[in-house]
Amino acid sequence: MNCRLHLWAAVPLISLLSSGPLGAQEVRRALPVETPEAVQSMPRASGIVPRALPVIPDAGAPSILDQNINPAAVKTLKPEPTPASPGTVAEPDVKAKEVQNNNDEIRLAPGNGAAADSGDPAKTQLGIADGLYLRKMYDLAIPEYEKYLGEFEADADRASAMYRLAECYAKLGQEVPALNTYRLLIDEVGQGEFVGSAAFRLATRAFDRRDYLEAAPLFGKAYDNAKAPEIKVTARYYQAKCLELVGRKADARGVYEDVVRSNNDKNPYRDAANLSLAYLALENNEKPGALARFDQLGREAVKPVVRAEALTRAGILASDLKQRDKAEQYFKDAVALNTPGKWKQVAQLELMKLQYDGDRFSQVLDSFSRNASSLSDETRPTVLLMVANSYRQLGKYPKALEVYNQLLRRYPDAAEAADARFQRLVTLDVTKDPNLVPEVDAFLATNPARDRADKAKLLKAQTLVQQNKYQAAAALYLELGQSSLPDAYRADCCYAAGYSLSQVNDVPGAIEAFSVLINRYPHYKMITKALLKRALLYQSERNYAAAIADFNQVIISQGNPGTTPERETALLEKGLTLGQQQDYLQMSATFRQLLQEYPHSSGAAQANYWIGWAAFEAKRYADAMGPLNEARKLNPGDYAEKVALRLLFCNQVLNRPEDAAREIDNFTQGDLKRVSIVADGCRWVGGQFYTARNFAGTAKYLGLIAKSDERGRLDAATWLMLGRSDIEQKQFSDAIEAVNAYLAATTDPADRAQGFLALGRAQLGAIQADAATKSAEQAMSLQPEGRLNADARMLIGDIDASKGDYETAAKSYLSVAVLYEDPEVTPHALDAAYRAFQKAGNQDQASKTLSELKNRYPTYEMRASAS
Repeated sequence: MNCRLHLWAAVPLISLLSSGPLGAQEVRRALPVETPEAVQSMPRASGIVPRALPVIPDAGAPSILDQNINPAAVKTLKPEPTPASPGTVAEPDVKAKEVQNNNDEIRLAPGNGAAADSGDPAKTQLGIADGLYLRKMYDLAIPEYEKYLGEFEADADRASAMYRLAECYAKLGQEVPALNTYRLLIDEVGQGEFVGSAAFRLATRAFDRRDYLEAAPLFGKAYDNAKAPEIKVTARYYQAKCLELVGRKADARGVYEDVVRSNNDKNPYRDAANLSLAYLALENNEKPGALARFDQLGREAVKPVVRAEALTRAGILASDLKQRDKAEQYFKDAVALNTPGKWKQVAQLELMKLQYDGDRFSQVLDSFSRNASSLSDETRPTVLLMVANSYRQLGKYPKALEVYNQLLRRYPDAAEAADARFQRLVTLDVTKDPNLVPEVDAFLATNPARDRADKAKLLKAQTLVQQNKYQAAAALYLELGQSSLPDAYRADCCYAAGYSLSQVNDVPGAIEAFSVLINRYPHYKMITKALLKRALLYQSERNYAAAIADFNQVIISQGNPGTTPERETALLEKGLTLGQQQDYLQMSATFRQLLQEYPHSSGAAQANYWIGWAAFEAKRYADAMGPLNEARKLNPGDYAEKVALRLLFCNQVLNRPEDAAREIDNFTQGDLKRVSIVADGCRWVGGQFYTARNFAGTAKYLGLIAKSDERGRLDAATWLMLGRSDIEQKQFSDAIEAVNAYLAATTDPADRAQGFLALGRAQLGAIQADAATKSAEQAMSLQPEGRLNADARMLIGDIDASKGDYETAAKSYLSVAVLYEDPEVTPHALDAAYRAFQKAGNQDQASKTLSELKNRYPTYEMRASAS
């Protein structure tokens, strides 16, 4: 016995195990295994872990089987999934190794230590070794186990001896022989509980050194051979974890499902497996499935911190799936758990973000006021940015600026600071802050991202336009037209550049800017306006052909007639441009199209005017009058005077004195200074009225000339016409003035005789009998015979009658009847004589005169009945 013990102790284990039944097998040492490429590429722990997934612990950290690893802190509000880590907070607090060790102790049955007295040498030797093992005398147990294994190669308990031998090596820190012994046990025995334990030991060591590729099948063998439910579920869980970590995630999902389905009441890994399944579903974009997993964990998980994580995750997924009400409730439930760590804070932030995305800005501010003191420096910048933006959305711009400034002051290097700097500029723009331009320059000095820099320049350009600094604004807009801004913004910049250049009369530059816009962005929302503006610029440059081409493009592009203001403007301006080209026929046709499509157009008066103008110039006076009248009716301020003279002329040509008289009235409005402009029209109207015996009209319109600076342009005949009309109107003073002007302008005896007759009549009416007599005598002397002489004698009779000397008056009347035989004058003279005799009381002579009148002129109708 002693000799055999000495021999086992003296021979190295590797030599001993190479002989006998084990000689055919090579004992493998625990050589390092390279980390699989899939594992090497996986991220290690870092400062930011998306969505608070578990992190991979640093190298050298204690085994996951010895302690739990808490996930790293979360900085982002909505992180994305990453490959799983070796451990999560959902895993049990009890150490797997302690479970394994406890089962090892149970495996040493109470009778095993007394086997030395059983009479069986194998049992006796194994009992000695086990006794030393139980008393933790591992250095002494090793040679005893080696002796047993060397001598009793066929004994049924070799598996337990090999396992405890490996354990002894491990307890003494002899890792290489321990690992080789575990492997030898697995290779030699193949199955059984001790094989499962050995596989578990090898698996945990491979897991600790992150050799998940080696650990996965070992955990699988441990699961297949273990009997204790705790060991089986632990091995199954870590098998799944290893498969996940080496990228075999589909296989891992099936194994995790086995863990979840385990009926073991003491299954401590159900929550951890469910959590991993939820993250795998999320990684595969199976959001509804992931949500269901997180929802279940949020309700059923053992640990509050796991429920908090699951509820927060469920809220984030519900939000992504547009289930905002459910998401909000998940976040509220997570906050209500009040767990230590990050998940309460993440839930608070996500709840605020949900409120912000739902435009419930007041609720964001309320949430901030309740939780401000609990925010960490990692999350506070994000919250401050949301709060400032909420103030801005609510129109509380001073408060928004205050919070933006606070964020920039306390966290100038935070990622949110860059956004805050830009949003602050937007707020300054809304408030029309006069310092926005230097603020933009200061922002650009911070070297922001190009897209933000371009947007800031856009704000600056808009401000320069508001400050009427069009030249500087145009330069910025031209630069931004080639910037990183989206096409819609670049198109806006081209338009604004054209507008700004047009304001400083840089017509070629403005045309170029609009041309770039039209050619590069043909579907731009304001392309029609750009075409109109370019057309007007062409028009101002007298490039009428290009202008008409743009106008036509607008007209064609605007679809149905009468539907858009752009088409209306294009028709109007096209008509005006055709007028500039002297194409009056097409001009009139275009204006008629405008009036037909847009009868209430603001340009209707202008269109009517030019239609009438063209007809007038073509001497189509009847066609001109309607449009000209309509133009004045629609816009008297601009067209009353312009159309009056043309309408006056049209009425003269068309022999419409009454209409012509109205045009004179409308034009002069009682202002004698304006009579000179329409003097010819007044003369024509007066003459027409005189011919029609409308003496009132004649007196009015010829009188306008007589009272104006144009009186010197009246000829003698017109003065006489005016004088006679004044007499008819009993305007004797005006008549005397007019006839005297006539007499001053004529020298012919007959003409002067007419003048003196008219003057005498006017003087008679003015009760100037002596002057009237002299005028009548002048006429008689100038015309000793004839009609004018007869008229003079009649005038003298009228003068005598006005004095009451009816007898003398009757004799003057009879002298005309005696001296002249005229069908008009003679009966009139007899009638006057008859009346004068009557008034003189000379009835006999009156009767004789009446009898003569009736005999000589039986058809004459007397002015009044004879007495």
